[in-house]
Amino acid sequence: MLVDIIKPVGAPETPGGHYEWVQNPDSGAFEEVWIEDPTIPGDSNGRIIAAVPCVAKSAIGSSIRAAEEFGTAYLNEEWVKITLSFRADITQRDKVKNIRTLRGQTIWSEEESDGNTPTIFDVFKIAPVVDGFGMPVEKVVLVKRAEVQ
Repeated sequence: MLVDIIKPVGAPETPGGHYEWVQNPDSGAFEEVWIEDPTIPGDSNGRIIAAVPCVAKSAIGSSIRAAEEFGTAYLNEEWVKITLSFRADITQRDKVKNIRTLRGQTIWSEEESDGNTPTIFDVFKIAPVVDGFGMPVEKVVLVKRAEVQ
């Protein structure tokens, strides 16, 4: 899966990229290789870091509120849990959008708008995941559907 990260206007520029493990075809050894993240010039929302590899799952369970609540105010909330590389450049000020398969099929889209545009999510929480040796290996990011699409 892939996701686009929207950095807010005025966010500090950092060299975009991440390390990936790649198998050497000659020796069969695994090597860590620096991969540049493609960036797209931003619009009024900010700069976009495009096509960041991820695993995204709908956050459904007793710890997350129901998707729809009827009461004094109607709430339609959608939560997604995204796992990214630890080196992924994401903060709680960012937004994510265009969660898609490797073939480009959008997974979360706005069904009630023209053209089924990709859903925009606000970053709610970021938690590092460490291995048994205390080294950070990935980030788990909890995102919530943004009020304004």
